[in-house]
Amino acid sequence: MNNFLTQLKHVMIPSDIDYFKMFTDGAEITLRAAQALQVAFADSIINIDELRKIKEIEHEGDKHVHVSLRTLEEAFITPIDQSDLIDILKAIENVTDHIDYVAAHCYMLNITESDRYFDRFIDTTVQACRKLLELMICLRNFKKLDLKKMNALIEEINDLEEIADRNYMESMRELFTSDLDYITVIKKKEIYQRMEDVLDRCEDTANAVEKLLVAKL
Repeated sequence: MNNFLTQLKHVMIPSDIDYFKMFTDGAEITLRAAQALQVAFADSIINIDELRKIKEIEHEGDKHVHVSLRTLEEAFITPIDQSDLIDILKAIENVTDHIDYVAAHCYMLNITESDRYFDRFIDTTVQACRKLLELMICLRNFKKLDLKKMNALIEEINDLEEIADRNYMESMRELFTSDLDYITVIKKKEIYQRMEDVLDRCEDTANAVEKLLVAKL
């Protein structure tokens, strides 16, 4: 009887599937997208070819999520609630999508030059995405979580989102008190907003993990 139950457990929870690796793989893709955006803005003149690479990374992220969702659909039992797995997967993908939105709008609005606010947003985004990857690496050891480290990472991501909020307020104030022509104001306003949205999505992902930790406790 015990042998039968052991065999049944292996059927229900395939031992060769690392569900938490889905998170680290997704977070690695997100970090690469953020770093590609940083490279595109590295010089004062924005590199369009580098911006285009972000779309390729975003497609990779989409494929990763589709494959992961199919795996979850076929799973009878998962290590944690299936809806929690899906929420975190989609939250990570959402960060990548919003980085791609920034790149796409820079191209569509013909943003050709960087400024200090763009640079601050991007630096903060890369930092947040690195923290997200660290958080997902911690989560992969689900049976023995380092809660102290994970809570610290979640707090750091929330702090970075607040830094982005302050940068957004400063950028908008300067924008609307400047002598820039109205077309430039509209274009920059759109990109500032898109960049701030990326940090909001990073915070959403950290909050999704925090929700899981609270439920586990």
